[in-house]
Amino acid sequence: MTVPIHLVACVASHGWGHLAQTIPMVAALRARLPGLRTTVRTALPAVMVRARFQAVGLPEPDVVFDDTEFGFEMHDALRVDDDASLERYRAQLAARDALLAGERDALRALRADLVLANIGWVPIAAAASLGLPAFGACSLNWADVLQARHPERADVAAIADWMREAYARADALFVLEPGMPFDRFANRVPVPPIARRGTERRGALRAALGVAPDTRVMQVAFGGMPLALDTASWRLPTDWIAVVLTADAVDGPSVRRGDSLGWSYPDLLASCDLLVAKPGYGTFAEAGFAGRDTLAVPRDDWPETPYLSAWLARHARLEPVGLEAVRAGRFEAAIAAVRGRPVRAPATGDGAATLAEAIAARLGVAPPAPGRETRPQDAAR
Repeated sequence: MTVPIHLVACVASHGWGHLAQTIPMVAALRARLPGLRTTVRTALPAVMVRARFQAVGLPEPDVVFDDTEFGFEMHDALRVDDDASLERYRAQLAARDALLAGERDALRALRADLVLANIGWVPIAAAASLGLPAFGACSLNWADVLQARHPERADVAAIADWMREAYARADALFVLEPGMPFDRFANRVPVPPIARRGTERRGALRAALGVAPDTRVMQVAFGGMPLALDTASWRLPTDWIAVVLTADAVDGPSVRRGDSLGWSYPDLLASCDLLVAKPGYGTFAEAGFAGRDTLAVPRDDWPETPYLSAWLARHARLEPVGLEAVRAGRFEAAIAAVRGRPVRAPATGDGAATLAEAIAARLGVAPPAPGRETRPQDAAR
């Protein structure tokens, strides 16, 4: 009898985007590695992690708390707390030996067979030192993000060098499109985008909202980070309604709270007319696959933004919108501008399948026989 492989997925807690990338990877790996068992190490809430696996038909993983990979401390969805972030990173660098030893002990205790990091450097270094297959996968890496934010600081360069030494020990760093180039890493492997895709149900959405079938729907979402919006005061054009997915949203004449609908995010995106969001991998990749018109709040200090925006502009109509306009609920000018742009062809590709095939090959698992390819959604059942 074949012993199931135990995958330990180490997921950053900087919003929900890293988990959103990782879940399709796990599904694709299950399609190629029968009986795969998964443990997720993260500081994200365990209840929510399990729920997101269940939502796509995957078995609940074991979830182990680990806050080593925090990404950046944030004031809110758009503003990085650089001082607090650098303080934590300096402390980690000073304790690098203890961090590595603790990570090695954790992987031994879990009896890991395979480590997939999105996109922690310490798990990769620990796994490699134990002789375990170790892979990184993400649209960014913390070394390049950190140094891009602080290019002149010697203390930051030392932290980034430590991270890069660890990343270099991965069997492969899977670089998700769209994202940063990872051009300092010889072990980088480009892969197509990874994103959820919803089912278009335009009539059902408008019925659920209690509006006319020709009403235009705007979806407002800012990922897993808080952003205060006074939606009660919004007054949209008469043929528009906003579905707002922020924690403090309240219903108003032209606003509905998204969590009151019971719809999945991908189905909402597939069924609406316009997305209002900040640049982020999961948000932009899903919008690109849907070909959804998008108004993006500028995030010029985030190093990943130019790569995400350039890619989305090739697959959807994209237009900036100021944060103050969003706070005031004044979208008329931006809507007119984005609708004046030429229509783009939605994105295609399956980065999760590409990644899973590469990892399975590294583990010596033969590819499926022709005509017997198992889809990730089938393997999840």
